[in-house]
Amino acid sequence: MIKNYIKVSLRFFLRQKLFTTINIFGLTFGLVCFIFMAVWVWDEYSFDRFHKNEDSLYQLFAERDRAGESVIVPYAPSSLVSIIEREVPEVDKIARVFPAHAVFAKAEDTFLEKGIYADPSFLQMFSFPLKEGSITIKEPGSLIISAETAEKYFPGQSAIGQYVDLVQNNRQQYKVTGVLEKIPNQSSLHFDFILPYQHFEDTQRPWWKSSNKYSFSNYNVQVFIQATPGAIASTLDEKLTAVLKRHSVPGTDDALFTYPFANVYLYDDFSGMGSASGKILYVRLISVVAIVVLLIACINFINLYTVMASKRNKEVGLRKAVGAHRKQVIVQFLTESVLIAVASMFLAITLVEMLMPFFNALTGKHIALPYSSSGFLLLLVAVSIFIGSLAGLYPALQFSSFSLLPSKQKLNVKAGVTGLRKVLVVFQFSLSVAFIVFSTVVFNQIRFIGHSDLGIQTRNILRHELHGIRGKQEAYKEELLRIPGIQSVSFTEQDPLNTANKNNGISWPGKPEDDKSFFNVIQVSEDFIETFGIDISEGSAFTLKNRLGQLALKQIIINEEAASAMNLSDPIGTELTVWGNKGIVVGVAKNYHHQPLSRQIEPVVILCNPEETWNAYISIEPDHVNTSLQDIAVAYQKYEDQHPFDYSFIEQDYETHYAGLTTIGWLSAIFTAAAIFISSLGLFGLSAFLMQQRSKETGIRKALGADIAGLLFLFSRDFLKLVLIAISIGLPLAWFYAKSWLSDYAYHFELGLLPFVSAGVCAIVIALASVIFNTLRAAMANPVHTLKEE
Repeated sequence: MIKNYIKVSLRFFLRQKLFTTINIFGLTFGLVCFIFMAVWVWDEYSFDRFHKNEDSLYQLFAERDRAGESVIVPYAPSSLVSIIEREVPEVDKIARVFPAHAVFAKAEDTFLEKGIYADPSFLQMFSFPLKEGSITIKEPGSLIISAETAEKYFPGQSAIGQYVDLVQNNRQQYKVTGVLEKIPNQSSLHFDFILPYQHFEDTQRPWWKSSNKYSFSNYNVQVFIQATPGAIASTLDEKLTAVLKRHSVPGTDDALFTYPFANVYLYDDFSGMGSASGKILYVRLISVVAIVVLLIACINFINLYTVMASKRNKEVGLRKAVGAHRKQVIVQFLTESVLIAVASMFLAITLVEMLMPFFNALTGKHIALPYSSSGFLLLLVAVSIFIGSLAGLYPALQFSSFSLLPSKQKLNVKAGVTGLRKVLVVFQFSLSVAFIVFSTVVFNQIRFIGHSDLGIQTRNILRHELHGIRGKQEAYKEELLRIPGIQSVSFTEQDPLNTANKNNGISWPGKPEDDKSFFNVIQVSEDFIETFGIDISEGSAFTLKNRLGQLALKQIIINEEAASAMNLSDPIGTELTVWGNKGIVVGVAKNYHHQPLSRQIEPVVILCNPEETWNAYISIEPDHVNTSLQDIAVAYQKYEDQHPFDYSFIEQDYETHYAGLTTIGWLSAIFTAAAIFISSLGLFGLSAFLMQQRSKETGIRKALGADIAGLLFLFSRDFLKLVLIAISIGLPLAWFYAKSWLSDYAYHFELGLLPFVSAGVCAIVIALASVIFNTLRAAMANPVHTLKEE
């Protein structure tokens, strides 16, 4: 019986080659887009889900000064960790993690590697499998490396027991005690090596220890917790905060809270205060796009299959005349639609495999379809059957329900099919219009970010870490300024475009006792303002008077937002205290974007304190960028011979920060084009069917003198009406979603009428282009041929 259903289906497909081809390729195209977006979303959701203790792993966050301008940071005081381990029974294990950079030296090979300092419990909590050796990371001089690092320095041999020189503040020999398997791509924690945390703190950060009460307000390390079985997160948070309060400075209103580690990758932005966001915004967006594209493809499939089936009333009547039951008619229709869906799925998987390398290059991922997973294969089959059944169900029920002939019933069926077709076309084009608008909005925001006046120079500024140059900055700077094309050199403690040192340890004359304002503090050298081209609205930039001993106070520049927060009408000459450093305000800088555009400009205090700087920023004339690099490298190696010259340009760093948004922009554009193509394909098929149905009408009209222009208008207006209705539905939907999406950016382009007008015009043009070919072909046909009896 099944064989007969399939045979009849194949005969029907051969008779309807055009519609079958359009249907298969339309659904295939939609499935390709859906699969790509689905695997991207799945990959994003898979991050950090491979750890065996996933459900009990948490990262510790701090909410600083809840009574005032609360700030959430992903760090905790290192000195508090041992106390938490001792006093909070809900904590099973706890580990501190701090980033580490070191030069690995083995014979003549040296490379800059990135790793972490971690407590011994780290590898007990996280499921990073051990390839060989031990997971113990406690003894000074011990080292655990990744499998890739082991192969780099000890190719073809065991690394266990081998020695390698590490250069940090000095050169020291370490013994490899463990090698980890390749770290999964879906891990937010990536490192080439692990060093003992406690030894790092003892030798390089001794002031982090609990030697005084202020150390408990120093939020300096990432802390991860594995909770005991059955521990309640809210109870754990209360106990952690209670421990903090018992040991921190009296009157401090800070709090600690845990956040599931597996969710931190997607929810890493707490600037919304209580409503964590981050990459999840992009994931949700692409999820919606994936569902909508698949929905458009399914609508297209249902629409075309329905009109194909509407020509088969004679066939159904004949089947019933020879004894076919209603159930058999239903199965026949469902078999045909499922066969089309299965064929489309097979073609889609083939195309996905062919295009996957390009998709991975676009998204920066390493995705592969999991054919080894039975669940994945079952999902493909289930989706095919579901889509096929959904498409065939309506015509199957409709056509299997009427009896042998009545012409009235035949007309009712056609009326029903036509009504469904109109609803589906409107719905499909409404989604397409919304897509066009939103894709335009995303690209406009990307362009806005790329062309926004940040108030700070980013072009042709090279950045590198100082390492051993610290303490010799002035000599190094003089060396650099002798290089042709070098405009200025400045040293900073952190990234000026992403300041992260936000605190309320600033005091000034007249500061209210209850003032809890937070300020972003950055320590810099004298040339900071000139190097980054920041405008000064009052006062002046830094001078060399501090260096020459002519000023007893350090120089400070504040931005306009800081002057407003301090309520200073005449800030020049005001004495400030920053972390115990007394200084005087010499200038007020115009507000500049010191953080991503998703955040408001905040108060910034720029402290001229060259001794506490860690990074060099070198401004280069545009014509000398390439020629100056080699000279800069020579000057660098003259003062730092242990660390390789590792540099970047801050304009590229800035673009990298928004790489995720750029990827989303391209994905949105590509899949918007896909949605439009699918909708156009469906409209083309419907217009072809309509022209077939009205061929005799066309012949009669032409025989009575109708011209081509009149016929074009007559046959196109029905489709145009549907598209206009779709526009009136899609544009408000697009406006609401676009406004909601843009609200996540503190600074964004003004949403005007242009994207909506463009989308409307585009939809009309697409609709006309989709139907005009078939309409012209019918209108230009010889009426003698169309009026012949079949």
